[in-house]
Amino acid sequence: MTLFIPTGEFTGLLEDVMGFACPDPELPRIHAVRIEFDGEAVHAMATDDVHAGVSTWHPDDLPEGAGSQEGLFARRGGGDDPWHIVISLTDAADLVKKVKLKEKDRWVPLGLDFIEGVTDVHRLRVARNTDCGYPGLAVTVLDRDVEFPSIRGSLDPNTVGRPVSEMEFNPILLGHFGAVRMRGDSMRIAFTGEESMAVVTIGDRFVGGIRPVRRTSRRLSSVA
Repeated sequence: MTLFIPTGEFTGLLEDVMGFACPDPELPRIHAVRIEFDGEAVHAMATDDVHAGVSTWHPDDLPEGAGSQEGLFARRGGGDDPWHIVISLTDAADLVKKVKLKEKDRWVPLGLDFIEGVTDVHRLRVARNTDCGYPGLAVTVLDRDVEFPSIRGSLDPNTVGRPVSEMEFNPILLGHFGAVRMRGDSMRIAFTGEESMAVVTIGDRFVGGIRPVRRTSRRLSSVA
């Protein structure tokens, strides 16, 4: 059964997390983005084993300014069974490029169809109908058939922070959180220890994490 999601929300999910994936295609396990539907909400997630992000969309979420376009939102969500697919970071970026629209048209619906592989790999078909004022479009991406890291367990948005006197983070990786959409009122960082992943929540629909830099790993040996 087709799952409908506004174009801006789907591309937003992918753009929220792509920066957290490993850029090296030689590491397919983490050069990847996982897209899943849990029966109610759509999630996109990525990690490079140092930092991670999970972005969520629920059918009850409407893009800002969508009130005047309420009729278009009759097609959102769906009754599909839960599914998930892991696509390469390259495919995720290409998918965004192909389906993205101008900001004013972010409410145009996309249809997601998960096609379970029997003799071959799973596929996800992303399509736009011609009745939305744009040319019809269909893009199919393939499952990578890799063991995507289990990151949910270390990304509890209700994590209670622990007192830490000082922590250091890779500034480039930390900067990726600044590219995440703010769908809510605040950003929160819960420190869980000097060597464990700090949990970052941004608004109401994003949770991520980042491991601190180990101090011993950044010390330079003295030269005689």
